Parts: sequence; C-alpha cells; structure tokens
Amino acid sequence: MPVTMPDHFASLIRKHEEPIIRSFADEIYRDRRTDLRLTLSYEQLINFMPDFLDDLGRLLDSDANNGEMIETARRLRSYAQVRFHQGVLLDETARELTVFRNVFSDFLCHESSGKTREEALEMCAALRLANRFIDELIAQTIVIYAASIRPPVKTRNSVWPPPRRRETDFMKSGDSQ
Repeated sequence: MPVTMPDHFASLIRKHEEPIIRSFADEIYRDRRTDLRLTLSYEQLINFMPDFLDDLGRLLDSDANNGEMIETARRLRSYAQVRFHQGVLLDETARELTVFRNVFSDFLCHESSGKTREEALEMCAALRLANRFIDELIAQTIVIYAASIRPPVKTRNSVWPPPRRRETDFMKSGDSQ
C-alpha cells in the first residue's frame, strides 16, 4: 500500500525516537529472562536503536520488498557481531529483537488510534512489514552467531591430476626388496 507522504514513517519515528528507545530499555530492564541489564551498559544496550529506527522508517516509507529488507538486515549484521563479542547469548539477542518488535508494534498501534480507516490500514501494512524486517534481523543474528562459533575446518588443497604414485607406495609392511 503506497504511503501518502514520502517521509511519513521516517519523520514519525524520528519525532518519537526518544520515547521508543526509552520504552525499549524499560522493557529490557523489566525482562528477567535475560541478563542484558547486567551484561550491557545503558549506552551499549541502546546504541543500535537509532540505526534500526532510521532504516525501519526508510523501509516503511518505500514500502520495501523482501529483497530490500534482506539487504538492509545484512547491512545491520554488525549489531549481531557486536552483541556476540560483548558476551550476549544468542537467545538474549533474539529476545532483545523480540522486545524491540513488541515496543515498535505498540508504538504503531498507539499511532493508529483515532486515524481514518485508510490510515489505520496503512499502519497495519507497516506493522506487517516491520515484523518481516525484524524476522530477517533475527535470521541474520542466527547466521552471525553460527558463523562465529563454528570451529575452523582444515581443507585440503586438491591437485589435479593427482601425482603419479610409485610402486613402492603400494608395498606391504612385510615386503622388502
């Protein structure tokens, strides 16, 4: 569904960036299923939020397709890499993104109240797109964590054609000349 104003969502998100970030941090600190509140400082916890919100606003305004969402999520892989190096577990990072989804959903629902039917439908479409984007961020996070903990695997260098073998290579241990 096309957006009526070119920067409608981006400007709306920028206007409410501080309350969104504050709600996100409050939810993380309330959530006892993770140790994020103990592992990360407040600054470390929220430092990715402006980038996420800017990219999400841009995606919502452009009514992005799956390819654009995947590409944007790939550009944000550094978030997962940083979390991994900060000692945050995969389930905690996924929980963090889930909390972000819930906070952003609440924001869009709140913003859709009192709107016309068409504007409310636009907000619903934006919510679906935001959910797909956050799903892609979770998938990228899993990829980063899996790649980060995968042990190095030695590979052999293949030579073709293989070197000629000598007859002595096939001698049995009891045989001698």
